[in-house]
Amino acid sequence: MEKVVLKDLVKATKGKFIFGNPKQPIKSISTDSRKICKGDIFFALKGKRYDAHQFVKKAVEEGASGIVVTRIDDEINSFFPNLPAIVLVPDTIKALGDFASYYRSLFSPKMIGVTGSNGKTTTKEMIFSILKNCGETLGNFGSYNNFIGLPLTLFNLGSKHKFCVVELGISLKGEMDRLIEICKPEIGVITNIGKTHLEFLGSKEKVFEEKIKLINSLPEDGIAILNGDDPMLLSTIGKVKTKVITFGMGSSSDVYARNINVTEKGTSFELCFQNKQKLEIHLPLIGKFNVENALAASAVGFSMNVSPEIIKRSLENFSPPSMRMEKVKNSLGAIIINDAYNANPDSMRQSISNFIRIYKDKKKILVLGDMLELGEHSEKEHISLGEFLSELPVDEIYFFGKEVKIIKEKLKLENSNFYDSPVDIVGKLKSKLNEEYAVLFKGSRAVGLEKIIEGLNNY
Repeated sequence: MEKVVLKDLVKATKGKFIFGNPKQPIKSISTDSRKICKGDIFFALKGKRYDAHQFVKKAVEEGASGIVVTRIDDEINSFFPNLPAIVLVPDTIKALGDFASYYRSLFSPKMIGVTGSNGKTTTKEMIFSILKNCGETLGNFGSYNNFIGLPLTLFNLGSKHKFCVVELGISLKGEMDRLIEICKPEIGVITNIGKTHLEFLGSKEKVFEEKIKLINSLPEDGIAILNGDDPMLLSTIGKVKTKVITFGMGSSSDVYARNINVTEKGTSFELCFQNKQKLEIHLPLIGKFNVENALAASAVGFSMNVSPEIIKRSLENFSPPSMRMEKVKNSLGAIIINDAYNANPDSMRQSISNFIRIYKDKKKILVLGDMLELGEHSEKEHISLGEFLSELPVDEIYFFGKEVKIIKEKLKLENSNFYDSPVDIVGKLKSKLNEEYAVLFKGSRAVGLEKIIEGLNNY
């Protein structure tokens, strides 16, 4: 960290200064007592299911130079003389965001915010891949996209950074407002609007209302990057105050693709710009939906006058995030595709359709987990998925999870089975997999389908 001292933290968080040196420089911030580096300021975060105040002593013993807490209990009092600094705040998670917002204001990188129902992490990584070839660029690690991950990302900002690209993930109404307040984006990217987090947001229309806040928050000289194939997003063009650049499969978009060819080795397509520039792209990812992600990233580059050569080189050298159509090596000879980072009704269909199209000459097995956070829509959406599956040319389907069980119970799909244990699926697959098979794993992250893949790899 640069330019900040303890009194800046107190002012930004509206905290109460209990003890310490107001001019003490702040080197870094930590929220995990297990990963404390000497000199860190430790924020004792408190949520509905956890309270890091119980780890304050450990943080100090590991070398924390100060703590930010909501209370001073007997344990903290017991080692009070050994604490260099204490700041008291009403809410440590809010304080973390407030301080990150202040710290972000000290620097002037071009800030790009990325959101959407599907593809936002891959799109964010592609944008990072392009911009890092144009100047020092900061991006959030993995899916550090919430009230904790976003601030921790911004604390890595420095005067050297020309660009910063961050993913903004939400599940509740109002969360987008707070994320925007923290990072203050100047370019906003929305990949698409789909049926995500329906348990909390209620409907696809409500998802749209939250996501579009990113675009509505941009400054007048900002740029909105929107999916021109998404009817909801397309309807906003002409209603927003900023410049809009669209991307999509249709030639009416500012940045579009044609001549798409997907194989198990990757995806090739012609990247076209409305200024008539055209690039032949060989993307090292499989799936038409990854072309959409590449188009969104290219639109960001296009909006910032990045050269076509840099866009092409960046996309073709791109390394995808793990568990996104990731081809996993195994000793059984079969092709294992791990796309189990997350799942919703739209991404589930995209992933399965893509898998079937690519591996049309293989025997195909689907290992499917729950689509979570659908709330009262869960049964309906899982049954709808089952109806979709009933028409597909797959050899077997293995279901694992509480929600997908309804598919087996209601529809009686042929060649499908429900399993209560990952171990049972591992045993079943081990007994039959060989080079004739391709297996797709798809489900919400919390289901833990990767444990089955690990079991196969330990064979």
